[in-house]
Amino acid sequence: MAIEAPRYTSYPTAAELSPAYGRADVAEALTSANGHPEEPLSIYVHLPFCREICWFCGCHALVARTPERIDRYLVALDREIDGVMSILTERRDVAELHFGGGSPSLLSSAQFERVWSSLTQRLRLRPDTEASVEVDPRTVDPERLATYRRAGIQRISMGFQDLDACVQAAIGRNQSAAVSLRAFEWARAAGFGGVNVDLCYGLPEQTEDSFERTVREVATMRPDRLALFGYAHVPALKPLQRRIDARALPEAARRARLFAIGRDLLLEAGYRAVGIDHFALPGDPLVRALDGGRLQRNFQGYTTSATDTLVGFGLSAISDFGHAVAQNHRGLRDYLAATNDATPATERGFRRSPDDRVRGEVIRQIMCTFAVDFAAVERSFDVAVNSYFATELRELQRLADDGLLSVESDRIVLTPLGAMLARNVAVVFDAYRRRKPLRPTDGSAATRRFSTTV
Repeated sequence: MAIEAPRYTSYPTAAELSPAYGRADVAEALTSANGHPEEPLSIYVHLPFCREICWFCGCHALVARTPERIDRYLVALDREIDGVMSILTERRDVAELHFGGGSPSLLSSAQFERVWSSLTQRLRLRPDTEASVEVDPRTVDPERLATYRRAGIQRISMGFQDLDACVQAAIGRNQSAAVSLRAFEWARAAGFGGVNVDLCYGLPEQTEDSFERTVREVATMRPDRLALFGYAHVPALKPLQRRIDARALPEAARRARLFAIGRDLLLEAGYRAVGIDHFALPGDPLVRALDGGRLQRNFQGYTTSATDTLVGFGLSAISDFGHAVAQNHRGLRDYLAATNDATPATERGFRRSPDDRVRGEVIRQIMCTFAVDFAAVERSFDVAVNSYFATELRELQRLADDGLLSVESDRIVLTPLGAMLARNVAVVFDAYRRRKPLRPTDGSAATRRFSTTV
């Protein structure tokens, strides 16, 4: 059942972005947002620099060869923020603010405070604004953590990936278990009540026994949230992954067992499953959103925020305006040049069609609730589901025969197996993938664009 498929943090996915949607379109979208000044924004800030790039990494990351390189970037980032916010006529509230990377913790305390000041001078953080930052256990320290707390950051996310030394070596990541655990303890000592740990399955040299040890040890630390991501081996898109010995990667069946081991151990430890790859302690805002039917999914993953406008700042950052999506330049030189005139640094994007919106809502329900309420879809979009999705409903019956879901008169409900393979279900409604058929995975990653669903 393993196929190549998107993770569906958006629909359409970023694979459909085009240069035909550019800076003028983003300026128009921001201007339109002025018509709803009472609606809060979601803000993402990309800080792309790392001390070194890990071989497995799928992010847009850069090596910070000199402090001056980071400083030049921060000057450009400030210009971009100024240009974008000058289009918005009022100082807007922020529902969520996330600093991602790269490794934001590579910035010094002074550099981070500089970015924070640039944002808070132009935006208004509320008492309930959820502010979070990703940190690298190898570069974070008590001073930086104290800086984040003083600024108003409530949530820290740190990547462990795996505590096994052999796995760490196989992915080019010099991060011992002691370093990971020390960073976690520092975060707790600094007063962070919201700590997220990222683990990754499907890595080279990973065995069922070694991954079980990692998950058990991390679960005893009681992070508030855990993410259990599947490694996406796409060397055609991420050339550094060619350093990984593909022969050491677990095959599809073992990948599935690794995920099942991690999932079962976290559920036994009292965590709740949230979506396809997140786990949280009972009472966490993600769990409350799940139970209340308010769970959302965007380019930052699962979120409690349902804002209509996500504004991304920085290299490769993605913005979502509801009717359209835009991505900034992905090359540093191009990004720096694009910010010279204090305008949006857009490289490419797309405008959603009415059909995109219908399908996007169906896919969101699958990814967030493991069910689709077709009656609600009909009411929201004034479509007749039986005719609009006639082809998809026939294909869903095949998935039902495979035990992934049940089809009722006005809804579908995924089974526990279907929940683990939610992307297999979501892709049925992806019109773009229908035009560009996906292949069953055969072990070859030479031209793969997406990760496997197991």
